[in-house]
Amino acid sequence: MRFFFFGLLRDADVLELVTGRPWTADRFTGARLADARLVRLRGETFPMLVAAPGVWVPGVLVEGLTESDLTRIRFFESVEYQPSTVEVELSGGERVEARAFAATLRAVPDEEPWSFEDWCLRDKARALRETELWMALQGHLSAEEADRRWDAALAAGQTIEDLVREVRGVSKEAAG
Repeated sequence: MRFFFFGLLRDADVLELVTGRPWTADRFTGARLADARLVRLRGETFPMLVAAPGVWVPGVLVEGLTESDLTRIRFFESVEYQPSTVEVELSGGERVEARAFAATLRAVPDEEPWSFEDWCLRDKARALRETELWMALQGHLSAEEADRRWDAALAAGQTIEDLVREVRGVSKEAAG
């Protein structure tokens, strides 16, 4: 299956944490999506697409995703995004159909533009740790339950590491 990634998943390190298998840059084909721009989700460091006639969103086309990859990616995208079909343009001008994760009605846009390059410089290190923790919940909770528990833990001042240990049934003493 072919996917167009425009946000965090266009980063090989993030995709590796999400799918649980290695990805190399040669597996990514440069592509762009017409008539959209990227803005931050309110209160987050990741983007969403919003309509913008005449504007292009850069990203990557990734092929060869397995059903297991897609299950894990759907969990990662959680309640804020759902897959939809889009047409993207490859660097040579060819247009192809792909799937992309578009924001759901639950996602609230911020007007602040989002750029992959800025995210790599400012937010990638933290995002990798959060992705690792989030994906540790996969297989133990649904995405909806994980999202609810994550937000509740933060609101209660609990660390996400403690939440993961609790969900996975690991005591602090056993964790080391």
